[in-house]
Amino acid sequence: MMQYTRQKRLLSLTVATLSTGFTSIPAISQETPDDSLVQLEEVVVIGIRGSQKAAVDVKRNSDIIVDSIVAEDIGKLPDVTIADSLQRVTGVQIQRTAGEGTSLNIRGMPQVLTTLNGEQFLSPWSITDVGANYSDIPASMISGVDVYKSQSASLAVGGISGVVDLKTRRPRNLDQGWTASVGAEVSQGSITEEDNYNVNGLVGYNGDRFGFTLGGFQTNSNSANYQIREDLRLGFVGQGGDPLDLNNNGDLNDRYLVPGAYGVSAFVMEREREGMSGSFQFDISDSLELTTDVFYTKMNQYDRGVRTQFNGSNSDAYDVLRPGTETSYETTVPAEGDTPARDINSIQVAVVEAPDFQATTRSTQNHTESLNANIELAFDNGGPFTGSVRYIHGDAEKTYENATFQQGTPEWYWVDENNDGIDDPVEPFWVTVDYREEYPTFQFEDDLSSTDRLNLFQAFADGVEQEASLDVARADGTYEFDAAGFTSVEFGVRYGRRDVDNDRFIYMTPTGYYSTWEDPNVPEDLWYQPLPGDYKWQQYPDWNDLAGNAQLGIEPYDELRDMLTSYNDFGPFGGWGDGVAALDPHQLDDLDGFMEFLYPGSERFVDPSRAYSVVEEETSGYIQMNFANDEGLFGVPFEGNFGVQVVETKREVVNALYDQQSVPEQGTYYGGGYPATYGEPQGWQIMYKTLGTETTETSFTDVLPSFNINFFPREDVIVRFGYAETMSRNDLANIGSGESLWYQEYKVYTEDGNQTDENGSYNVVTSPGGGNDQGNPYVDPWRANNYNLSTEWYFGEGGILGASVFLIEVESATQSMQEARAYPDSDGVVRRTANVWTTQNVPASDLQGFELGYKQAFTFLPGVLSNTGIEANYTYSDNDSGSVDLEGNAFPLQSNSEHQANLIVWYQGDKLSSRIAYNWRSDIFQGQAGLNTNEAPISLGNWSEPAGYLDASINYDINDNVTVYLQGINLTETDYRNYSQFEDSFYSLSVQERRLALGLRARL
Repeated sequence: MMQYTRQKRLLSLTVATLSTGFTSIPAISQETPDDSLVQLEEVVVIGIRGSQKAAVDVKRNSDIIVDSIVAEDIGKLPDVTIADSLQRVTGVQIQRTAGEGTSLNIRGMPQVLTTLNGEQFLSPWSITDVGANYSDIPASMISGVDVYKSQSASLAVGGISGVVDLKTRRPRNLDQGWTASVGAEVSQGSITEEDNYNVNGLVGYNGDRFGFTLGGFQTNSNSANYQIREDLRLGFVGQGGDPLDLNNNGDLNDRYLVPGAYGVSAFVMEREREGMSGSFQFDISDSLELTTDVFYTKMNQYDRGVRTQFNGSNSDAYDVLRPGTETSYETTVPAEGDTPARDINSIQVAVVEAPDFQATTRSTQNHTESLNANIELAFDNGGPFTGSVRYIHGDAEKTYENATFQQGTPEWYWVDENNDGIDDPVEPFWVTVDYREEYPTFQFEDDLSSTDRLNLFQAFADGVEQEASLDVARADGTYEFDAAGFTSVEFGVRYGRRDVDNDRFIYMTPTGYYSTWEDPNVPEDLWYQPLPGDYKWQQYPDWNDLAGNAQLGIEPYDELRDMLTSYNDFGPFGGWGDGVAALDPHQLDDLDGFMEFLYPGSERFVDPSRAYSVVEEETSGYIQMNFANDEGLFGVPFEGNFGVQVVETKREVVNALYDQQSVPEQGTYYGGGYPATYGEPQGWQIMYKTLGTETTETSFTDVLPSFNINFFPREDVIVRFGYAETMSRNDLANIGSGESLWYQEYKVYTEDGNQTDENGSYNVVTSPGGGNDQGNPYVDPWRANNYNLSTEWYFGEGGILGASVFLIEVESATQSMQEARAYPDSDGVVRRTANVWTTQNVPASDLQGFELGYKQAFTFLPGVLSNTGIEANYTYSDNDSGSVDLEGNAFPLQSNSEHQANLIVWYQGDKLSSRIAYNWRSDIFQGQAGLNTNEAPISLGNWSEPAGYLDASINYDINDNVTVYLQGINLTETDYRNYSQFEDSFYSLSVQERRLALGLRARL
C-alpha cells in the first residue's frame, strides 16, 4: 500500500521541479539511495512542450481536480497576461477591459477565490473582493497557476466554483548556484500605434543552507478603448406612446428602447506598472526551514479621451426620434399596475432631432498599490509529523480620480439672436445613426470642430479613495501513519482579518449665484449676485460662456479658448468629419491644477454620505483524513480524502446615517443653490458637512464537509469523484456602501407656476431619476454544493484525454436588482418613482455542465511533424441565476457563456518554436441592462455576442541563453458587441485592437 504512495511523491518532486520553468532539473540522487531516482537527472527542455507536460503532470498527481499553467521559461507564461493564459484552461472564461484580460469565472461562475502561494492576498484593483483583477498582477513574476475545480478541507475557503492559486518563484526550486534572467519587449496596437515597453529581470541564488530570489518589472502600455455605450431609456413614456407612429403600424402605444444620448467615446487607456517579487529561504536546521516572501505592485492607469453626445432627451422626455427612424418590433409587455400594456421596439436606424450636443473631455485615473508579505516556518525531520506556522500581512490602496470638461450649447440656453427682445430657443442638431453596420455610423451637417455652437462649458471632478489591510495567522500539520487504509491526517487553524475604508471626494467650486439670469423666482436685486457663505459651493458649476459674462463680472476665457483643439480620432466609428472641439485630455490629469485654473478657489471636500468601512474577521479550523488502498475495490486501487472545515465570519459595517427622502436642515450642508436659502436645496448640489454613523454587526458560521476519491483502473487512467460544500463572501462594496441618487429636472404645470410656455404655467422641480443602494450588511454569502466526476486517460508523454461532468447546487446567491422607490421632489411632493439598484439574495439555482480536454505531443509523426502538438478543450455550462427577463426566461449567472472552446496548435524544434491559440465563447450574459424609466421596471438582459480571439507567437533561440520572439494578440481584432435582450437591439460596442509585440529574453 505504501509503495504506491511513495511513487506519487516521486512524481510530485518531478512536477515541482518542472513547474519552476527552468531548463534543467537539479540532481537529487545524492539525497536518496534509491536507484529509481537516477532517471530524474536528465536535462528537461521546458519551452512549449515541457510546459504542457508539466501542466499535465500536475493534474495527474493531484488528489483533487486541478488544471495548471506552467511558465515556459523564467518570466514567460504562455500569454502576455495571466488572464489570457487562464482562458486556455478548460472551463475558465475571462472578461477584457481595453484589450486586456482582467477578471474570470470558472464553469460560468465569477465567485472564484484567488490566492498567492496558497493564501489570501490583497489585489488593489479589487480591494473589496476575494477575487483578483489580473491587470494588477505581472505575468513575468508568476511561475505557474493552479486552477482547483474540486475542493478539499485543507484548501483555502472562498470560492464557489473554484480557487486560482498564483505561484511565485522560490529559491529552493532553482538550480544550485546563481540564476539570472532579463527580458525586454516592445509592442504596438493596430489603432493606438503608440510604442509600449515591458522590461523585467530576476536574480536568484540557491546555496547549501539558504537561497533568495529577487525580481522586478516595469511596463507601459497604451490600448484603444473606443466605445459606444449609453444608459438605456424608454422612449415616448411621457406621451403615453408614440404620437408619430414611427413604425407605421397604426398603433400609437409603442415604446422604444433608446439610448440616453447618441455618440461615441474615443479613449486610449494608458497603464504604467512596476513592482517586485522576492523570496528568502533558510535552513535553520535539518528539520526547520524559514521562508519569507514579498510581492509589491503599483499601477497608474489613465483612461483619456473625448466623448460626443447628441442629447437623447427633450427636457426629461426621451422623445427625440423623428420620421425616417427604422425600428423592429420585439415584444409586448403586459399591463402592470397603473402602467398599460407596452409594445417594445428596438432601433435599427435613428433619425434624431437632438435639442443639444456636448463634447466631453475626460481623464479617468486609477492609482493602485499593494504590498503583500509572508513569513513561514516549516518543520520536517523526516518523521511522520510535518507542520508549518505562517503569518501574512497585506496593505493595499486604490485611488480613483475623474476630471470632466464638457462643452456645448444646452437646450435651455435661449438667447436673443434676432434682437427682437425675445430669447430664441437653441437650434436643434439633426443626426442619423445607423446601428446595422459593424460599426455604427453617424451623419450630421453641423460643424462641431469650432466653438461657434459649443461656446458654453462646465467642468467638475471627483474620486474615491480606498484603503485595506489584511492579516492572516495560521498553523497546519500533517501526521502520516498506516492504519486501516488511512495514510495521514491533516489539520489546521486559521484567523484572518480584513479592514476596508472607503471615502468619496468631490471638488466644489465657489461659483454659486442667486441667479445667472433674470429669473422671476429670484428678487430682482439679487440677480447676478453671488450666494453667501456655505451656499456658494457647487458640485456642478453653472455653465459659463467662453466669451465671459459681464453681468457676473467674468472676463473672457481667452486662454481656455486657445487650449481647445479639434479632436478627430474616433477610430472605426465614421461620420465625424473634422472632429469636435475639445481639450487635450492630458490637461485634466492634475485635478487640483485643472479645477483651480477654471474655478479659482476650488476645494476638495470629502463626502460623508458615501463613506463606509468594513471589518471582516474569519476564524476557521479543518481536519482531513487521507486514505489509499492498493488492493482497491474489485481490484481497482484508489486513494482520496474526506474532511470538514468550520468557518465563522464576523462583520462590522460602519456607514453614514441620513435620510435621502428628507430635506436637510439649514447649516448642515454646503451648496444647495438659491433654493437652499429658503429651505428647498437642490439635491445634486448638496454636500453634507458631517453625518452621524451607524454600526451594524453580523456573523455567520459555515460547516463545509468535503470528500474526494480517485480510482486507478489502469496505470494510465484516473477516475475522480469529488463533493464539497463551498462558500464565497460578498464584495464588501455590496456590504457597506450607502445610497446615492442621480437627479433630473422636469416641469410641473400648476396655476401658480412662475414660468410659462405654450402649455401653461409651470415650476421646475428636481427629482431622483435613479441611483444605487447596493450596500446590504445582512446579505447572505454565496453557498453551494459542488459535485464533480471526471475520467482522465494519460497516454504518451504529456498526453491526456479527459472528460468531466459537474453540478453546482447554489443554495444562496446574490444579485443586483432594480427596485422602484418613491422620493419627494424638491418641493416636498411625491409624484414619481425612481428605479434604484440594490443587492439582494435571490432564489437558489443550479449550474451544471461538462468539460472535454485533450493534449498531445505528436512525437509519433514523421519528420518535422514530430515536433508539433495540440491542446483542445470544450466546456458546456448551463445555469439559472434565479432572475427572469421580461418574457419569463431565466437569466444565467453573470459573465457566463453556455459554450466555450479552445484550440492550440504548437511547434517546437531545436531553435524555433511557435504557437497559435484560438478561444471562442458563445453569448455572454453581462447582467441586466440598466433601463432607466419612471414606469414599471422592465427586466432586460445585457448580452455580448459570440466572439472568437486568435493569438499567435513565434520564438527563436539564438543560442542556449538568448531567445527572441514575436507575439500577436487578437489578430482578428474581435470586438465586444452587446445587445439589450433582443439580438437586433444594439446596446454597446467596445473596440478591441490587435497588438504585436517583439521581445528578447536572456538567461544564465
